[in-house]
This record gives sequence, C-alpha cells and structure tokens, in this order.
Amino acid sequence: MAPLFTPCTTPKAPRSHHQARAFTHENWVICHQCDELQALAPVVDGQELLCSHCQHPLPMGRKRWLEQSTALVITALVLFILANSFAFLSLKVVGFEQSATILSGVAVLLTNDQWLLGALVFATIFLFPLLEIGALLYLLLPYQLNWRLPGQVAVFRWLIRAQPWSMMEIFLLAILVTAIKLGDMATLIPGTSMYAFFALVPILAVAFGLIDKRNLWGWLSPHNCFVGHPDERLYDCYVCEALVGASVIRRHHQCPRCHATLHLRIPHSLQKTSALLLAALILYIPANLLPFMTTRGLSGERSDTLVSGVISLLNHNMWLIAAVVFIASIVVPIAKLVILSYLIYSVYAGSHFNVQHKVRLFHLTELVGRWSMVDVYVVTLLTALVQFGFLGNVEPGNALLAFAAVVVLTMLAAETFDPRLLGDAQEEAGRVSGNK
Repeated sequence: MAPLFTPCTTPKAPRSHHQARAFTHENWVICHQCDELQALAPVVDGQELLCSHCQHPLPMGRKRWLEQSTALVITALVLFILANSFAFLSLKVVGFEQSATILSGVAVLLTNDQWLLGALVFATIFLFPLLEIGALLYLLLPYQLNWRLPGQVAVFRWLIRAQPWSMMEIFLLAILVTAIKLGDMATLIPGTSMYAFFALVPILAVAFGLIDKRNLWGWLSPHNCFVGHPDERLYDCYVCEALVGASVIRRHHQCPRCHATLHLRIPHSLQKTSALLLAALILYIPANLLPFMTTRGLSGERSDTLVSGVISLLNHNMWLIAAVVFIASIVVPIAKLVILSYLIYSVYAGSHFNVQHKVRLFHLTELVGRWSMVDVYVVTLLTALVQFGFLGNVEPGNALLAFAAVVVLTMLAAETFDPRLLGDAQEEAGRVSGNK
C-alpha cells in the first residue's frame, strides 16, 4: 500500500522573555534538504512525514527500536569476536595453501613499510567498527535500565561523526571482488570468520539504522531548543539536531546540547575545500601513473596501474569486476572532484539556479565517495592471500597510498564544504530582485 503523506506546517520561532539563553523542548525539525523549519505532526502506521517546502522525507520515531537495536548490537559484538578470531579465507594452489585473517593484509602492508596505509586499513575495518559496537552498547544498555553514565553525550556525538569512517560494508564488497578475481586461478576455502563477517556487516548496519536518534538524544538531554532572544533564526545541530538560535551560536560556537562545534557558516569553508581538492587532484596523478599492484611468479613480474588493471580484467572476460573497479577507482573520484569544484565555483560566482539540485549533488558525493576504498581493500586482500614465494607473490604498489590519500582528502573536502552557502546565493538574489 502506498504511504500516506502528512503535511508539516512551519511553526513560529520560540519566544523568550529573557535576553539570556532560554531552553525548551519543541517537537520541531529542520529539513536537511532545504533548511525549512516545521512542526512534526502526529502520524499513525503507514504514514510518512514530508517537508512542506521540498517534499523530502523527514525523520520519524520508530516503535520497539530500543529492544531490536540492543539485541542486534549484542549479536554484532559476538560476530565481531568470531570474525577476528579464526582464519578468514584460505587459498590453495597446486598443493600449497595460504590462510589469512581479516588483519593479515594490514600485517603485510606494515612489512612492506606501508605504515600510513596499514594504519588506515586497520582503523577503517577494525578499530572504528569495534568502537562503534562499544559506543552503541554504552548507550543502549544503560538506556534499557535508565542508567546515566558519564560521557554518554560525548560518546554519542563521536559515534555519529565517526560512523562514515567505519567501512566494513566496503571491505565486504572487496572480499567478493577478490573471490571472483582469484576463483579461476585457485581454490578458495572460506573460514569460520568469513561467515561471521558476512553476518556482522548487515546486522550492525541495521542496528545503527534502527536507532531513533531523536528519542535517544531526548533521553540524554531533553532540551532541544536554545534561543538567545525572541524570533531569532534557528539552526539545527548537525549531530543531535537540536534547534539553536543564531545569537547562541555566535556567542558560544557550540551546541548547548551535545557540545558539537557550531557555526552559522563553516569558517573559510571554500578555502579549506579548495585546498583539499587541489591536494587530491595532485595525488590522483601519481595514483594513476604509478604501479597499483605488482605480481611476481614463474611467468615473471607484472606491474599494473589502475587503468591497465581494468584492461587486464576485461581481457580475462571479468566484465563485472572490471566495471566495479572502473567505477570505484576512476569514475567516482573524478566525479567527486568535478562536482565539488562545480559547487565551489557556484558559490564564488553567486549562482542561484537549481540550488536543491546542487544540494542533492553534494549529498551524493558524501554518499559514494568512501566506496572508492574498495580498490585499496582488494589489493590488501590479495597481498595477504597470494604469498607463495616463487609460485606467486603480490605486493602493493606505490600508487596505493596516493589513491587512498585521494579518497580520504575528498571525504574531508566534503566535510569542510558548507552546502548552506548555496542557499545564501539564492537568498541574496531574492533580496536584489526584491529591492528592484
């Protein structure tokens, strides 16, 4: 059955009889698509709240989310321990067998003096997921028992900010790519840890997605609206979604609820994003020119760049894998560089056309940019599995670190870009036309 749509009305700003900061609880929300402030109307099952201005879906509460999320997180902890306790995958070639754990690739990278790359892989597939599970348990179990523990606000704040850097689902895709790539050349034997990891990834993702963040923030800190004087413009905190008045942000530069750093506009946003994009563009050149991976064996030595690797996959009729590698390593990084450059130019030029379209493009870059790490994980897995001495050996190339840096820099560039600057150009154009 098609969902029923409940319109949301735009409320008036909260009034305070004091010039000092006032705090209340308001059942309001700011649309992340168009920044429109509106009240959350009551809904029943089967209904969906849409923004009254741009028709973008608004966040809603969920029933029984606490019990479901807690059970899934506890399950994820057990699966995480299993996934890192046994052999992950074994490769058998003409009587020789090589086994690897999830972190075997990290050990090989460190052996090859790839310290920065090894640290990045370790953090994104082990450290951040472990911290995510620990943070969720620290929040959900006490909530079940209504226990307040020290530092829960800070833990929830950092959980939300660090969640994009937990990349187990991308590592899962890399496993599938590696398995298909090696399937015709050797016998792959999945270990106990692989089954646990395949279950862990969706369970942890569902557990995080089920959390009613508004409800949980309401338990940690019930006040969600902070104003300094009547009728001032409200902004939402990007972490806890509290409504904070412009005067409070100017005075404190901090969300009173979760203590995240807040600004009316990110200071020097365009300069920071431009610098990060320029650094990513410079590093993308050696990432394409230098060897991405080197293979040594009885037939000799072969070094592949990103492009030659895709061509090699096509020559071996691995069309699907070639498409995944091509999109992840070439299309996505270039598209992200182009889109962010276009958005920066739009702000500098004062362009006020198709602002909502530009905002969607920005959110798209945030969503897909991290998936380019799949190529880094594929090489990491190959270096862990293909270690057969004179029969065959895979080593990471010098381009791998440069490419990983491009992914990280473009992710940081998206974080430093302030999409509200796109709306400022539209408002400025409206004021100019109004004055005429």
